[in-house]
Amino acid sequence: QDKMINGALKIFARNGFRHASTDEIVAEASISKGLLFHYFYSKAGLYAFLTEYSARFAMVELNSELRRREDLPFFDFQYTLTRAEALIMRQYPYMLLFMENAGSDIEADTFDLTKEHLSLYRDRLDALLEMSASAADMPAEDAKRIDGLLRLVRLDRTASLLKEDSFSPDRYVSEVTDMIRFMEKLYNRS
Repeated sequence: QDKMINGALKIFARNGFRHASTDEIVAEASISKGLLFHYFYSKAGLYAFLTEYSARFAMVELNSELRRREDLPFFDFQYTLTRAEALIMRQYPYMLLFMENAGSDIEADTFDLTKEHLSLYRDRLDALLEMSASAADMPAEDAKRIDGLLRLVRLDRTASLLKEDSFSPDRYVSEVTDMIRFMEKLYNRS
């Protein structure tokens, strides 16, 4: 099952919904097309499953890493989020890229199936970001700006490491953590 999920996540993350073909997905997963369609009746069905599965899996990892500590100051939350993302990518390297791009090039009816699931995870992140800014006594505007920059860093590091075929969760954590430290120093100086 993980081979099928990873193969589909990779192809959808790289190509988007419209340009991903089921032939590429089955080739990447090393399964037959019949097996794929045995579980998922269509490409849209597979996509909808992946968005729901990804959002739920990411929420479990994030909540597990937080261990009921939702009051982390902003930069501590960023470090925790990075570790949670690494745990996600340890099992599903393309999951976060898939979630970031999901819904951008799909038809309205398929988007309705995916929007609800993706918003669960994104809304949770937004709520945690808001709580972390409050815990750090940081203006919400500053938190959103820095979080936006760190989000770009995360996406860039993930995409670059996956493209180079040199992805490792530990390397991801190291590179993103360095940037969080740098942003923290800059913010604390101002």
